[in-house]
Amino acid sequence: MISDDDPLAAFELPPDVMSSTFEHAISDDAGAAHERGHAVAAALQRALKGSAVEYAFPGIITARLKSGAVARCGGPAVNWVIHVERTPGAQAIVLEVAGAAQETEPRKVAAVLAKALKKF
Repeated sequence: MISDDDPLAAFELPPDVMSSTFEHAISDDAGAAHERGHAVAAALQRALKGSAVEYAFPGIITARLKSGAVARCGGPAVNWVIHVERTPGAQAIVLEVAGAAQETEPRKVAAVLAKALKKF
């Protein structure tokens, strides 16, 4: 039954085409997010001199800070929340980074993250 409220109600693609379309969309989005994560990690590495920054599956940036603290930054899916352990095994401090979630430019995201991490 076609609803008069929805102009696209009569539009339907065959299941194999829809499946393929969704797979491509998901794959393209995941690929773009992955590349963005690498770009943010590279920019963060430049901003945090003396620290080691890496980006790995499942989309987490890990920064081993010069002070010895370890910070794990979740990606855009979790609004760039940062968990910092001042010493290995210590209780993690959770930082919600204002402004990073709205940014799309990797350098700007890295600058916001670096500003939050510089106090550690």
